[in-house]
Amino acid sequence: MRRRLAWGGRGLAAVVIVAAASGKLPHLVLTQAVVSSLLTMVAAPLCLLDRGTGESRRRWSVPAFPAVVLMSVGTIGSQLPPVVALIGEGGPVTVVALVGLLLMSLAFWSVVMPPARLRGLIAAGYVVIGSMPISMPAMFLITLPRDIYTAFHAAAPSPMPALDDQTFSGFVLFVFVKVTLFVAFSCLFLSAVSEAADDERGGEGGRERRQPPALPGWVREILSGHPTVEEPQADVSREPVGAERG
Repeated sequence: MRRRLAWGGRGLAAVVIVAAASGKLPHLVLTQAVVSSLLTMVAAPLCLLDRGTGESRRRWSVPAFPAVVLMSVGTIGSQLPPVVALIGEGGPVTVVALVGLLLMSLAFWSVVMPPARLRGLIAAGYVVIGSMPISMPAMFLITLPRDIYTAFHAAAPSPMPALDDQTFSGFVLFVFVKVTLFVAFSCLFLSAVSEAADDERGGEGGRERRQPPALPGWVREILSGHPTVEEPQADVSREPVGAERG
């Protein structure tokens, strides 16, 4: 199943890149938002699902902090007006830009996809922290009161008003990012809880317990509170005060 999903993710990435490079997609910022979201939030994590299967396990991954930086640069940079205009033209430049975005996304997801560099609650926290800079383009596009893609919209007629195009693209980015990262966080969190429950059950019976070190018998007697040698009791008889001595 994982292998099929992984190949499905690679097929999706190829279709998206070829379609964007053809230049036949609608001339909208919304189109670019869908393209980048499919690559970063759907195709990239799916491509890594089969890393832990088979005899040759591909264990490459990028450290967490550089991975977040790469993902942030890719997602924010792909929504900058000059980059959107460049990708919208199609051709080899579009292929290079989208392949670079895909590689940055693979670096981000490689940290938590099996065999993962981070696991459990730490991996869940990594996803939450990584979602903050990724969400920035969506928030800006939704809240900006004017069109920042004037050159892009002037290059070709747009099927919808420019400001609506920009706002809708922000909503698309926001939905893709939040839904995908929520699913990833939920899976990682539930996996961590399940592992903790398994460890607790294993500690009660299934897991091998540590044997206490072998100690001499007299040491065990002392530790258990039963001394091996009774302490002598002093028999001291006290004479009453004022008694005459013979």
